[in-house]
Amino acid sequence: MVDDVLDQLDLYAMVLEPHFEVSRASRGEMAIAMALAHPPDVIVLDLLLPDVDGFDVCRRLRGGRETAAIPIIFLTGDEASLFKAMSSPEFASVFAILKKPATGDQLLTTIRAALTGSRQG
Repeated sequence: MVDDVLDQLDLYAMVLEPHFEVSRASRGEMAIAMALAHPPDVIVLDLLLPDVDGFDVCRRLRGGRETAAIPIIFLTGDEASLFKAMSSPEFASVFAILKKPATGDQLLTTIRAALTGSRQG
């Protein structure tokens, strides 16, 4: 789970932790380092981060042999980033895009679908 808003990061982690082991990162570089050291099963990635944006994180993870196939779920509350995500080259390589605030059920359903590889309509 990658989000620079620590309250949101904690809230989403609280929702997910009864169901999954959750690693938290509040910066893009931290997320990349963590994914390279211990590749996760799924990455939920905020697009607006203070060091590198989620698009760059996605590109860099897609370029790594160990991280290229990890399902990535973009998460953003910014309308411009949402539009950019849907029209970006990275859109084809992400599993889903969720708009903040995503509900716990929405997040859980999307992560479970990513784990099974079944895209939701």
